[in-house]
Amino acid sequence: MRVLFKDDNPMTARTLERQLRKLGHAKERITDIQALMSGQSELEPDVIITDIFMPDIEGLELIRMIKRSPLGDVPIIAISGGGAYMGGIPNVEGSFVAKAAVTIGAIRFLRKPVSLEELQTALDACAQTKPPPPHS
Repeated sequence: MRVLFKDDNPMTARTLERQLRKLGHAKERITDIQALMSGQSELEPDVIITDIFMPDIEGLELIRMIKRSPLGDVPIIAISGGGAYMGGIPNVEGSFVAKAAVTIGAIRFLRKPVSLEELQTALDACAQTKPPPPHS
């Protein structure tokens, strides 16, 4: 799978790159959000992974933008280690942030640090939601 990802934390981004490589997926870090949203980017992802709390763009807003863009059908995985925003709840699936991410379009929400197994399970779920490519 071709996976695009956005995370402002360099250590998390490197970890995610290593995990995706280990799982055999092509990966590309999102750097130009406007080109991506306008369809002017040459990137054609199968999955998009985004952090939620970032200084340059709020992850929930990025999910909304993706859903309204030419990439609107691409499955999204939201990730966060947002601590205080999640009330320190170990089960983030019940948190406001997790519910908001899934409500606006994410297929899965994962808490950082994301394990290799969690990432693979989420990517498998995304693969099942993606329509098959047209036959030529």
